[in-house]
Amino acid sequence: MKINIDLKQSILSIVFLMGTLLVFSCNESKENGEKINNNIENNRVTTAIKNVNAIEFKKIIDKGNVVILDVRTPEEVAQGNIKGSSHINFYDEDFVNKINLINKEKTICVYCTSGGRSTDAAKILQKNGFTKIYQLNGGTMAWENSKLPLTKSTSAKDEHIQSMSLEDFNQLLKTNLPVLVDFHTVWCAPCRKMAPVIDEIEKEYENKAIVIRIDADKSKDIAQHYDIKGVPVFMLFKNGEIKWQHKGLITKEELTNQLDK
Repeated sequence: MKINIDLKQSILSIVFLMGTLLVFSCNESKENGEKINNNIENNRVTTAIKNVNAIEFKKIIDKGNVVILDVRTPEEVAQGNIKGSSHINFYDEDFVNKINLINKEKTICVYCTSGGRSTDAAKILQKNGFTKIYQLNGGTMAWENSKLPLTKSTSAKDEHIQSMSLEDFNQLLKTNLPVLVDFHTVWCAPCRKMAPVIDEIEKEYENKAIVIRIDADKSKDIAQHYDIKGVPVFMLFKNGEIKWQHKGLITKEELTNQLDK
């Protein structure tokens, strides 16, 4: 009789232990599942498009390190735009190709006239790998209604930017001189800011180096060959080989230091 009692107690102990382990295992699985769901949700938040009003939009711009993207037509842009904007017409056939020349690590602040095109543009940006996107609700109409200023572009046509084939570019590299290339687009605000700096260097280094600005939009075979993304992109070639490169804004001193090495 005692043996049976001991046996029953042992069986009950085993059943209790198994039940405890099962509960613990279920709780652990639930916790792991919650962690996975939280990670997924965090990723969703990270890549979410944020629609903001004009005041919030300006605050984000004022923090710096952003790309302000105006997706209106050239005619609309001529009437006034947010200072520092890059301009890519939403209706351009190569709209997607152009946005893929933008640095995807940057925060993108996108706008149009009323918010329709910029909403669609934000979705396209997200689909193409941009993760920090702010869209201006109400567009420039809301911007002006909030008493915020628009500026009118007074820049003349850029006569120094060049387009060429990959074959012509390879011929250009057949020189004993260092070749500094600024891969550039006419719609990119940082590119426009760097243009006079590059033109100054070109004059100062005449007969000592070849300094050139190449339109990445119109020289697609070169841009594809060198995987140009995030204009402006600077490359220094010596004896036909890339010796140095940089993406984004840079000082004149840093560029000339590279040429002088």
